[in-house]
Amino acid sequence: MGEIFDRYRKAIITAAGVIVFIIAGLMTMIFTDSGNENAVSKPKVSEPSQPSQNQTVNQEPRVPESNQPSKIIYVYITGEIAKPGVYKLSEDARIFQLVEMAGGFTSKADAESLNLAENVSDGTHIHIGAKLEPPKMSPTIPGMPANIQPNIQPQAVSTRNTAVNPPQTSTGRVNINTAGENELERLPGIGPAIAKRIIEYRNVHGNFSRPEDLINVRGIGRAKLAQILPHVTAMNNGGRYSAGTRITQPQSSAGLIDINRATQKELERLTGVGPATAKRIIEYRNANGRFTKPEDLMKIRGIGAAKLEKMRSQIIIR
Repeated sequence: MGEIFDRYRKAIITAAGVIVFIIAGLMTMIFTDSGNENAVSKPKVSEPSQPSQNQTVNQEPRVPESNQPSKIIYVYITGEIAKPGVYKLSEDARIFQLVEMAGGFTSKADAESLNLAENVSDGTHIHIGAKLEPPKMSPTIPGMPANIQPNIQPQAVSTRNTAVNPPQTSTGRVNINTAGENELERLPGIGPAIAKRIIEYRNVHGNFSRPEDLINVRGIGRAKLAQILPHVTAMNNGGRYSAGTRITQPQSSAGLIDINRATQKELERLTGVGPATAKRIIEYRNANGRFTKPEDLMKIRGIGAAKLEKMRSQIIIR
């Protein structure tokens, strides 16, 4: 009986040892896994750092201030041009740039009548005129001596509008003292704007004494006047007239520049007067009223006694 009891006791002790061993192994495994988990470091999430007072916060790059863009203007061009119409340009554009935008001149265009380097201004109407056809030769009668051949004066034929003939005098020229806008526009280099100025000048100053006085009209320079002179005359109501032949210096009061009415461009034609001085003359006139004597010009900055003497023969005060 005692042996059986000892045998069971040993078996119980052995089983308990196995159980303890198993439990110890399980506990070891559990603590090992827990240690491994604790050994894995979590990634650090860095908080965005606030800039200190000495740090500069990144900003959008500052765009340097640039010059203001040019003002946009609109100019109307018609006549002997490939694509007449209204064009949009910058305010510092020149006439040659406008012509390029409009497709260039036609084969009939009188291009030399324009100053292609001149600035254009907003709202301007530029009309490109056509060249005048060369005058036809006087007919001759075969067998008749030359000294008794009929003297038939050729007349220039305008290609601008063949349906309407310009008003002609006995010399075959256009009378600038009686011609209307349509007739004046058929002269070389004269568009609607300049034709209107001719009539306005005539209404203010009276009839032209001679064709050369057209140079006092804004927009008519020496080159354009040279083209106009062979086709015009200045006949007055008394039947007397003066035919344009060449450009001369003003000799009478009709050819002088009235400093109380002259525009800046007209004043710039005076000897020694440039754009700045011409502008000062107009500013003085607007602020102080009309000039009463030539010596008043010496009150303008830039005009001294020597310059006044050079201008004295070119001006008039009305």
